[in-house]
Amino acid sequence: MFLNYLPSEMVEVVGLTMIFSFLVGTILILFFTSDQANTKNLYLKKAK
Repeated sequence: MFLNYLPSEMVEVVGLTMIFSFLVGTILILFFTSDQANTKNLYLKKAK
């Protein structure tokens, strides 16, 4: 693997970057795939 040729500090940076990009990607996927009808139904139930 190419990480064997990098200094240990760079391996740590690459690992942290991968973790944070995975977390941000998961949050964005959840945000864009959220069902908009549920929020509307909750709003209508509260308004009654």
